[in-house]
Amino acid sequence: MISIFQAETIAQGGPIVLILIGCSIISVALILERMYYLKPKKIICLKDLQAIESEIERGDLKKALAFSRSNNSPMMKVAEVAILNADKPKADLKMIIEESGRLEVPRLEHYLSTLHTIAVVSPLLGLLGTVLGMIHVFDAIVTQGTGNNQLLAGGISEAMITTAFGLMVAIPTLVFTNYFTKKVDLILVEMERHSLYLYEMLTAK
Repeated sequence: MISIFQAETIAQGGPIVLILIGCSIISVALILERMYYLKPKKIICLKDLQAIESEIERGDLKKALAFSRSNNSPMMKVAEVAILNADKPKADLKMIIEESGRLEVPRLEHYLSTLHTIAVVSPLLGLLGTVLGMIHVFDAIVTQGTGNNQLLAGGISEAMITTAFGLMVAIPTLVFTNYFTKKVDLILVEMERHSLYLYEMLTAK
């Protein structure tokens, strides 16, 4: 398996292998970025949120607003919108908070569609490489017969290499895409819970 990463093997796989290597680099970069961004403390900073709730409890919305603007996390954005519209009727305030939460969803799901695309396209590229490799094999059979074993083996090898690379890129990318999707769902549930608590505190005041 290690030999598949040698330069000669990659060159034998043709240009499709280079495309798949590019896809793998993009995939790794996006996975690392999402792992860093989707840390719970970067989405919902409990320390700042508790400070906001304490100031609302005291009735000091100005300080609560200042805390909500202390960082650019999605939960703080929702809290800022909620505090700015605290004087609105209950039904309107609830709608505003829900809408602000929906506006933060694209930030949480950023790059997930790209990762999903890579996971879907990579095995298809591998399949394309397989087809091209088999075409080379059949061309060799037509032009030179079945006597040139080296040429036939080269075409079959190209087909198998691209298939292997396609699967090696697609499988981990798909696993991480599903992992991040589930994580975003859990984060949204947690944000909704905190948003509801803020709404209840603001309407109580």
